[in-house]
Amino acid sequence: TLKIALSLASNLGDPSGDVSVTHTAEGMVSKSEASSLRQLINDSQSLRADLRGPQLPLESGTAASQVLVMGPDDFIVAVVSSLNRPFGSGIITPSGILLNSQMLDFSWQNKTMNHSIPRPQNLPQPRKRPRSFLLPTIVRPSEGMCGTYLCLGANNGDRALSSIVQV
Repeated sequence: TLKIALSLASNLGDPSGDVSVTHTAEGMVSKSEASSLRQLINDSQSLRADLRGPQLPLESGTAASQVLVMGPDDFIVAVVSSLNRPFGSGIITPSGILLNSQMLDFSWQNKTMNHSIPRPQNLPQPRKRPRSFLLPTIVRPSEGMCGTYLCLGANNGDRALSSIVQV
């Protein structure tokens, strides 16, 4: 399931000016698309090679921070902030805030951070936002139901999804 999700996500990018990104996103939440993708999942064999997610090396160091707050009044906040590498871009504002190096989230023609194939939907262009894998997540029961709330955050790029799912 994660291989399929990451394969689809690799075709995402800034939707402004790129209709293919919008179509990909719409397909990802379509019940008919989910039904056809579900047929690809088989517990007794691996997926074919073109549906595998990128193989990512584990990187060490603190590159993201998160604040997860759950109050007694059912107010929940989940915020994840990324610098993309320790000390971000190395630029500090006069107020002492480190700026991130979000340029690393773009795909580059000759090199990507995770050594995956550069995707045209995520190539750098003026005023374009890079694809990012920050996943602040809040899980709570339906309205009026008893239960425990869960508030999660994850970092480490493409591995954030599998981390959230495992928890």
